[in-house]
Amino acid sequence: MPELPEVETIRRQLVPELKSRSIKKVDVRLPKMVRGRLAAYKKNISGSKIINVGRRGKLLVISMANNYSFLIHLKMTGQIIHRRGQKTKAGGHPIKDGAVNLPNKYTHIIWYLSGGGVLYFNDIRQFGFTKLIKTEELENFYNDLKLGPEPLKKQFTMDFFKSLLRRRGGMKVKQLLLDQTAIAGIGNIYAAEACFDARIMPTRRAGSLSSPEALKLYRAIKKILIKAIVAQGTSSQNYVDAHGNPGGYFPKLKVYSRGGQACFRCHSKIKSIKLGGRTTTFCPQCQK
Repeated sequence: MPELPEVETIRRQLVPELKSRSIKKVDVRLPKMVRGRLAAYKKNISGSKIINVGRRGKLLVISMANNYSFLIHLKMTGQIIHRRGQKTKAGGHPIKDGAVNLPNKYTHIIWYLSGGGVLYFNDIRQFGFTKLIKTEELENFYNDLKLGPEPLKKQFTMDFFKSLLRRRGGMKVKQLLLDQTAIAGIGNIYAAEACFDARIMPTRRAGSLSSPEALKLYRAIKKILIKAIVAQGTSSQNYVDAHGNPGGYFPKLKVYSRGGQACFRCHSKIKSIKLGGRTTTFCPQCQK
C-alpha cells in the first residue's frame, strides 16, 4: 500500500493537472467503490470546479468550489491515471497495461475534466474507494477515523510523541508506528527504516524507550519521510509516481526487503520476522 511519501508524491504531481479544472461528469462503473450514496456522489461532483488536491495520511483529498471534497484511497492495488491528449500520468500500483486502451477492465471510476482531461481510477483487486464529503466536515471525518497527527506537521511535536509512547507503552514500537490512529501515513517500509535509523529494535515495547531513544526515533521518522518524499517514494514492486516512474528511494533502503543481506552499518545479516502479520526486517546487531 502506498504510504505517506508515495501519496504525497502523486498529490504534488496531480496538482497542476487538476487544480482549476472542472469535473464535467463522473462515470461510476463499479458502485461498490463509492462509499456513501451514489446518486449524491454523482450529483455533487458533476459540474464542480477543483480548487485543491490535498492529502491526509494515505488519502488523496480533492476539494471543490461547491464546498464538497472527495477522497480517494488507493489501498493495495489502486492506480490513478490522468490523461489529456497524448500526455498520461499514472500513479499508484503499476498495473500491466493499466494505462492502455482506457477505459479498460481495471477501470472502475472515470472523472471527465474540462480542457479534455480524464481521470481514471483503476484497481485490480477493487479494495480502493472514493467518498464524497462536505469540506467543512472533513476534520470530523478524520476524527471519526481516529487518524493520528501528520508526522511532518507542527502538531507532531516531541512532547506529543513522548506522551504517545507512554500512553501506548505496551505496544511494540513498530506496531505503534503502523497504527494510523497514533500517527497517520506511516506504513511497513518507513516504520522499519525509522527503527533502523534510530538503532531501535522494532519489537521493543514503546514504554521501554528512554528519552534519548525516543528523540532519536522522533527525528528518524521525520528524516526518513522527508528523504523519501524528495526521492518521490519507494518502489517495492507496487508503486509508481504519477509520471509512471518508480520511486527513487528504493536504493536507499537499509533494512526493508533486505532480509538475509548484509547490514550496511555492521555487516551482520539482516533478519526477517513476522510481527503483527507483517514482515519485519532489522539488524540484530545494530538495533537494540
